[in-house]
Amino acid sequence: MMCAVLQVRMCAVFQVMMCAVLQVRMCTSCSVPHHLLLFPILMFITVPVSAVTTVKVEFNQAAALPCNRTCSHQVTWTLFTDPDYVVAQCDQTSCRSEEGFNISHDLYLKGDLTLTIPVADDSKRNIYTCRCDNKGVKEVRLSIESFISSVQVNPGEDLQLNLHISDQVEVIFKHRNSTDPHGVQICSVYKSSLDCTAEYTQRTSLTNTLLTLRGVKWTDDGVYIVTDTEYKENLHISSVTVRDQNKDQVSALPVWAIFLMVVLGLLVAALIVLISYLRKTYHFIRRDDRPRNGAGEHQSSNGAINMNLMENQRMLRQSENESD
Repeated sequence: MMCAVLQVRMCAVFQVMMCAVLQVRMCTSCSVPHHLLLFPILMFITVPVSAVTTVKVEFNQAAALPCNRTCSHQVTWTLFTDPDYVVAQCDQTSCRSEEGFNISHDLYLKGDLTLTIPVADDSKRNIYTCRCDNKGVKEVRLSIESFISSVQVNPGEDLQLNLHISDQVEVIFKHRNSTDPHGVQICSVYKSSLDCTAEYTQRTSLTNTLLTLRGVKWTDDGVYIVTDTEYKENLHISSVTVRDQNKDQVSALPVWAIFLMVVLGLLVAALIVLISYLRKTYHFIRRDDRPRNGAGEHQSSNGAINMNLMENQRMLRQSENESD
């Protein structure tokens, strides 16, 4: 679009130059020196081409395209791509505008010719020309901030990516684990014609501004950037996550269930440690109670003999008492 603006202006310059050259050739007998006739040409060429003002807003937000000039008759706002299409206009009595555009008559009478777009969406992307009394005053380009989105898809499903426009765009892909800060171009669109690399040609299709990537694979996990190649600005940045179904099943459990599983795990671990400790303590006690080198057995035998002798003596004394 910017190239077209420059082409139109260069054509106008060329026409003026040709007319001036013809005038010089036709006025060979004129008394006016030739360099005076060429002076307006040089003045026209050296005048710098006015830059297009850019107004950038967020998607679906209001935009105000500025233009200031006091008009004695009429102001019109037209599309650069279609100069015959008037989106808004005012005269000394009233204003009228197409749907989606507004202009204030009170401000017009004060020299403020601002064009307001209440909802700036993709259909409003364009260069608008402000004309006062049929003379071009200003060109304003409406730009919209990058649309950022995130999506999750399962392996084998289709991914749909909104390109927003279908004139001159490219799709850049950055794999999530890639160290390349720029990514690689996988597709480009020019005048609604889709062109993709060999890896993506059989998997992609374009419907209006909707790009479809069929049969998503693990390698498709990453960030997709839709760039306007004419103005070198990002239109859409989409973070695509290819789901791991096993992880999704775990994450699908309620919080209380996960907490219960953790508690049960800790209890089982504590029980195992306790049982191991008790077993070690039991074996340690038994080891200490065992007789060492037969000493315990010998002492037990002596004790039994002594008990027998004491019992025999008691019975003998008892019998002696009875006999007396």
